Amino acid sequence: MATRVLRRPKKRVQVRAKSRSEGLQHLGYGFFRFFIYGLFGVALEVFFYNLVRNLRGVPGLGLLFQFDWQVDQALALGAIWKVPAISLYGQCSLWMFFVYGVASFCIEFVYRNGSDVPWPVRAIIYGLIIFLWECLSGWLLYWGTGYRIWFYADPGNFFQMTSWRILPIWCVTGLVVEYLYRQLMDPDLVHAIETATPKPEV
Repeated sequence: MATRVLRRPKKRVQVRAKSRSEGLQHLGYGFFRFFIYGLFGVALEVFFYNLVRNLRGVPGLGLLFQFDWQVDQALALGAIWKVPAISLYGQCSLWMFFVYGVASFCIEFVYRNGSDVPWPVRAIIYGLIIFLWECLSGWLLYWGTGYRIWFYADPGNFFQMTSWRILPIWCVTGLVVEYLYRQLMDPDLVHAIETATPKPEV
């Protein structure tokens, strides 16, 4: 006699509103999360320049940073790779605010619908999402601004705007965004922010 295997129900984050007012509150909280993701991404990129500069020469770890990440030569910003490490100097285009925000919302969607998928698999999915979005958004920005806000010159580059060599970094970044999302969706925090309204003066 065959034994029936019971599957664990998926753990999904509740995001649907029950009324119009709740819908507006959810929309407002969505904008809030996008703002947090954008700020986080900009800060992460400034930090990333320092991380790459300092770890490229470390045996073993340096293998993760063999991509050649550059900025359009017309912007004259390439010298950042040669500044002294003690300066802790980084740079970032404000366009990245939107790039990171959109990528993070894609990760939210994947996590909401696949939170029961093993985390290593989720990491690969997140990495591929960021990888493909980096390539697409890089070209969109180039067509819109006339500048390559970033490009990759290493042999592993994929249509110039991303590189297979940076994929492991994007996998880890995706898991970090997932963690941030789970913290932002804490029920107490969501309720506190969505229902926060100024009290009328007496």
